[in-house]
Amino acid sequence: MNLLYRLLAHRTAQLCIENPCYLGASFLFQGTGKKICPVPVDEDGLRVEELPQNKGSLLYVTPSHQFPTGATLSLKRRIGLLRWAEETDSLIIEDDYDSDFRYDGPPLTALAGLDRSRNVFYMGTFSKSVGAGLRLGFAVLPPEYWDKARVLKAQMSNGQSWLEQAALADFLGQGHFDRHLRRLRQVYKARRDCLVKALHDNFECPVLSGTAAGLHLTWRLPQDSPPASLIQIKARERGVGVYSLRSGASFDFNPSARDELLIFGYSSIREDDIVAAVADLRRLLRADNGKESPQRSTRRSRAR
Repeated sequence: MNLLYRLLAHRTAQLCIENPCYLGASFLFQGTGKKICPVPVDEDGLRVEELPQNKGSLLYVTPSHQFPTGATLSLKRRIGLLRWAEETDSLIIEDDYDSDFRYDGPPLTALAGLDRSRNVFYMGTFSKSVGAGLRLGFAVLPPEYWDKARVLKAQMSNGQSWLEQAALADFLGQGHFDRHLRRLRQVYKARRDCLVKALHDNFECPVLSGTAAGLHLTWRLPQDSPPASLIQIKARERGVGVYSLRSGASFDFNPSARDELLIFGYSSIREDDIVAAVADLRRLLRADNGKESPQRSTRRSRAR
């Protein structure tokens, strides 16, 4: 992301970003000293109609599985977003976050795959699909940017370990990566299904977002619920890991926004632990509402 920003900063008058957004992206943009335009997100992703119409913007977007809300950018909005970029001579950094893990419906075409004007710069990592320890990512650029990107990359990191890159290239080229992803999708889909069922079994009509893809989902808490940040603290005391929007990985440009989103990660949790953790969470919330005596779980279950 830093590489792409440096590559494109010379022709960027204004920075646009989803709101709420990935914390790392907010740090990068806020550190530039340029004007930032936060664009709200709803259940269909970025609200394209609220993008600025002045020329020369740079937009950071996570259309496959918006972080942190989990929303997927609809096809109609993808087309509208590309039209906006073309009409305003703006550029888009597409972070294809969680695109490898889509469980419901056919795979979605990336913005870069729909782009005919070369306004989209596509990026991603292998952190979720292979392992965060590799520290390997990628960017797909129009050919006219290749040479400058190579120079900038060398200046930023003095090169990258060739061994890991060569091994990963063989892994991809020999078809192992595709087979690996198919196995992972089966495992993660089962855990996603288990979590969604557990939430519906324990709570009345929970409003969930981000269930179609990715490795996390969000629950928009009812109006009478305690703040998500308070639930996070109390759940942690019981050995259950759930997270508020303000817990550190995400950022909201509206500090007065209601603290109502609770984030559940499920990729590393066994299904029986997911069921136990959600039941523990129900007991916690019922105790806060005076409907049940608080009990500390005898089983250290985690849902994170």
